[in-house]
Amino acid sequence: MSDPKRNTRCEEPWRPARRAVLGAAALLCLTACVGKPLAPYSEQMPPAVMVTLDQAGVRDLRGQFRAALCPRLAADAPPCDQVLLRFPGETDAAPVATKALRSRYRIVFVPGFFNECVDRVVRPFSGVVDDLAKDGYDVRFFQVAGRGTVAANAAQLSRSFAALAPDRRPIIVFAFSKGFADVLEMVVRYPQSARRIAAVVAVAGVVNGTPLAEGLDDLYRRLGARFPMPDCARGNGEEVTDLRRERRLDWWRQNGDAVGVPLYSLVAVPRPGSVSPVLAAKYRRLALIDPRNDGQLLWYDAIAPRGNLLGYVNADHWTITIDLRKQLPLMADLFRDQVPRMALVEAAINVVDRQLTAAAQAPQVH
Repeated sequence: MSDPKRNTRCEEPWRPARRAVLGAAALLCLTACVGKPLAPYSEQMPPAVMVTLDQAGVRDLRGQFRAALCPRLAADAPPCDQVLLRFPGETDAAPVATKALRSRYRIVFVPGFFNECVDRVVRPFSGVVDDLAKDGYDVRFFQVAGRGTVAANAAQLSRSFAALAPDRRPIIVFAFSKGFADVLEMVVRYPQSARRIAAVVAVAGVVNGTPLAEGLDDLYRRLGARFPMPDCARGNGEEVTDLRRERRLDWWRQNGDAVGVPLYSLVAVPRPGSVSPVLAAKYRRLALIDPRNDGQLLWYDAIAPRGNLLGYVNADHWTITIDLRKQLPLMADLFRDQVPRMALVEAAINVVDRQLTAAAQAPQVH
């Protein structure tokens, strides 16, 4: 059935949509303009250290992912080395045979913070969802509350997964930004709903939180959480507190051992010329800590501990999943986008399948 909201007079849908975009822009200004230190002194922060991938128990699959991605790039796409950045330690891998896995897996996509509020004009993975469905995949998009807490969204996701029809095919979940934290909370808190999930791929996922959320609580609670939006309920401020580093690191301290599904990380690390102007202020603010950031997250805050690293994509936090130049054509100049999103997702499915197959065939140690 068609959505009655989309069938009103031409100008009507754009009134709330325009309001939603303006609200998102206001929220963007909040996080870009706060003058407090990015990492204020706190004795609530769990002790942490910075280590290399192997010392953090992260399996480096960058070579495999590159081998799976490069053959999938269209002739008019940027060269593979411009799509995937190559940092020290990446090893070459044998070419990966491309194969359709539509009969082996179901695919679920989960968006991030604030998406519900602007969903009628901006949606992560929208083109990818359509293309995968055309290719024969059983693919779903599970919306979560745009200003919902991690706990509330985990409960919402649990209901969505529980409502899926019985199917023997396991599920690969692609979770964007805060959606990754929402999915992890569901995996730990509602294991019955998550039992059919074979793997979770974090795409620019909020793993360790972001320094941008530090010191933002009071301002967001007064303005961002209460700002009226046509398509999402108001928040209570805890949704931004959930993005703070101390909150996310403490979550890993308490729950890391309970995460029973394989985790994969696809990290956005734009070269300076690939940062969208709309994210430039936040990128520069995070660059005071490390210039390898996506305008929302530092590059090491987007890698799941004891997980698998797929690669570093030359894209900012938004363009890695959203075709903003197409979805917001009047604002196209605000975005830098040559991201082959469909190829990235297909390559990720292929590498995840190889890892799951190898794990299933490995001898069991008793």
